[in-house]
This record gives sequence, C-alpha cells and structure tokens, in this order.
Amino acid sequence: MNASNDIILSVIIPTKNRPHLLKRALTSVALQDYSDFEVCVVDNNVDTELSVLVEETVSGLKKQCPHITWLYIHSPKKFASGARNDGIDATTGKLIFFLDDDDELLPDSISIRVTEMLANDDLALLYCAGYSKIYPYPFKMYRYYHYNKKLHTEKLMMMSCSSIAINRRIFKENNLYFDENQSRMDDYDLCRKVIEKDLKVKSIPQPLVMINLHPDTRISSHALVDYDFKDVLIERWGQSAADVVYNYAEGVYIWRKCFGTADTPLKEIVVSLKRDFDRSPTLSFKLKYALVSFSPKLFLAAYHFGIVISQGRKNRLAKKLH
Repeated sequence: MNASNDIILSVIIPTKNRPHLLKRALTSVALQDYSDFEVCVVDNNVDTELSVLVEETVSGLKKQCPHITWLYIHSPKKFASGARNDGIDATTGKLIFFLDDDDELLPDSISIRVTEMLANDDLALLYCAGYSKIYPYPFKMYRYYHYNKKLHTEKLMMMSCSSIAINRRIFKENNLYFDENQSRMDDYDLCRKVIEKDLKVKSIPQPLVMINLHPDTRISSHALVDYDFKDVLIERWGQSAADVVYNYAEGVYIWRKCFGTADTPLKEIVVSLKRDFDRSPTLSFKLKYALVSFSPKLFLAAYHFGIVISQGRKNRLAKKLH
C-alpha cells in the first residue's frame, strides 16, 4: 500500500438507515479492477444498532479485501451533505469519487475515471454516464448529457453525486465543499459553484454507475413537507434554481405514485404546490401523473422514450456549440 500522502483515490460513501443496500454498494466497489485506494464509509445513522451493522460490514471487508484501505467514521451531521464533507476531511486521496449507499459502480468504473482524471491535471470535476434502474421494473435507462458550459450553467444535466469525480487539490484551493445546510440538492449546488468559478469540467459517455430508484430512496420514501432548502438555492442561483426545485417537487409526486408508496389526489397536489411554491402544476406534470395513475409500466415506457429523444437532441446541441 502506498504511503497515505500518495494515495491516488478516495471513494466516499455516506450511509443512513440502509445497511442492506450499503452491502451492495460496497460489493460493487470491492469488485473493481483497481487496487491501492481507500474507501471511507461515513455512518450518518442516529440509531446505534444500525451503526453497529455498518461498522461490522466495513470490518468484514477489511479482512476480505485487504488490497483496499477501508475506513469507517461516524458523522453526527444532520444531512448527507455534512457527512460527505466529513468523508472528504477524513481521507487523503488526490482524487475523490462519491457513491450513494443505494447505488453501484459498474465494471471498470474506477480505472476508467482515474485514468481520465490523471491525464488532466487541471480537471476539477468529471462526470460519467450511467444507467438508471427503477424498482420494481426490469429495464434500465442509459443517462448521459454531454457537458457544455453554456447549456449547463443554469440547468445542470449531471446524473447524480454517484457519477461525480473531483480533484481534491483544486477543490481545496477554491474552498469548495458541500453546503451542510442543504438537506437536498447539495450536489446541484456544488456543481453550480464549480461552473461559476470557471473550473474545468468534463463528461464521458461510458455508463460507469448504476443509479437505483426505489421505495427506500429519499425522493420516494419521505414526505416533502420541509422546503427550507429551496430558499437557499433560489437566493443563491435565482429563477433557474427555482424552476429546477419546482420540477424536482413535481417529480417526487410522480415517483411516489410509480412506486406505489403514495396515492395523492391531484387536487391535494395542486394545494400543496400552491402552498410551497405559489405555482400550479404544469401541463407536463398533469399528463405524466394521469399516465402513471393509469399504468406505471406504460408511464415508464413513455418516460424512457422521452429520455432517449431528449438526450439525443441536447447532446447534439452541446457538441455543436463546442
């Protein structure tokens, strides 16, 4: 193992309330064709029994996979944003990859991205394509938007935190961290800061992560009654952020319906959106909600088709503008 100050890569995995899903994420890391890196599991649980399970899982991997340095730390921070920051502070790798505890790295995910990052010393952030798998349906969707600063400045089209790799030195020099007051969309906020500072960002089209959407994810299992996070984003980024947050809120109702975890009447949704955002549902939302109410499978088929068309159009435009 290299000396600590020579570690190339740190993989940071915050976890809370999902030890059964964490094992899958960690297994995907352990199976990578790469060695001499560290994995930091940031336990954000408040339940002692869950913390014991997480620590035991990490201890087991230390024995099974000694070619990897496994770190376990507990974070008392309120949100995943703070847990990620604690993971950054506890690790030393020149590069940092993030992985949510319900997602997975696909084969060669580490080696391909490390090679790309090391070939570009001034590259601050790299994001890759990935697959999105929606429980309980068997098919997966390829998700990728080619990076173009002009197109991404106001409406980011990166998949999730699990697809992001960053350069520690550049982030430290620019004092870039996750906003610990953000309960949601902290990755959106951080990426906008990177772009605002005119740091180098690159995207690669290889699908290297699996993003799992299911009833245990925050977006589908939590009633969104606290939108304090939106005020910070809107104050910082203006109307473009307001539109993104509102689309996020509409999406939550659709995915909860798709997963069968909620059956909120449209009239109640109208009242909630008016109360929280002073807006009425968009026509697009009404059509999607009607379709998912009729048949979740039919909705997902239409959604998949729409993503393919949208991605193709936006990627052609992004490449044309370069």
